[in-house]
Order: sequence, then structure tokens, then C-alpha cells
Amino acid sequence: MGRKIWLRSLVKINNYPMRTAIIHGHVTATVKHPSFNGQRLLIAVPESADVPPQIVIDSLGAGLGQRVLLSSDGGAAREIVGGDCHSPARWSVGGIIDPKGGAFL
Repeated sequence: MGRKIWLRSLVKINNYPMRTAIIHGHVTATVKHPSFNGQRLLIAVPESADVPPQIVIDSLGAGLGQRVLLSSDGGAAREIVGGDCHSPARWSVGGIIDPKGGAFL
């Protein structure tokens, strides 16, 4: 994967807060925005109560039940889907949290 970084050092990236969440499932859609074709979409439930479950773009390969870092940086999410400026992409998996206390980005 990527380099290992300790979670406590990840507060904000590009001034967008990172949130921890648990992956609860995947999304299957027969009709979706063209920018989502070929993308892996997951259902992530943030651990903070102020954010509802989100559909997130995953380019890192997170699995069911794994803790992840979510980014609400829509610009980064749109880059993942190919740079489509009209894409509704907003949330993406920014890292997979290692159960031993670190994160892989």
C-alpha cells in the first residue's frame, strides 16, 4: 500500500477534516453518474454521530468492517474519478486504519 502514518498526526489534509468510519457494505447501481463507471463505491458509517452514513469512492481497497479515514475534499474525490468537474463525488477513502494504531495512505 502506502507509507505508514500515525493517526494522531492526521487532523486535516488540505484544510478538509478527516473522519474515521467503518465500512458497512458496497454499492451496486445500474444507473449512476457516468464519472462513477468503473469506480468502487462503498457505504461508510462515520464514528462521529454528527455525520450520516456516506457513499464513498474507494481507490485503496478497503474491506467490510475495516476502519478507514474519510475525506470530504470533493476536489480530491473528483480527481479519483478522472477529473470530471461535473461529478457529484465528494467523499473518498483517504486511508485504511491499521488495527495497531497507524494508517496506510
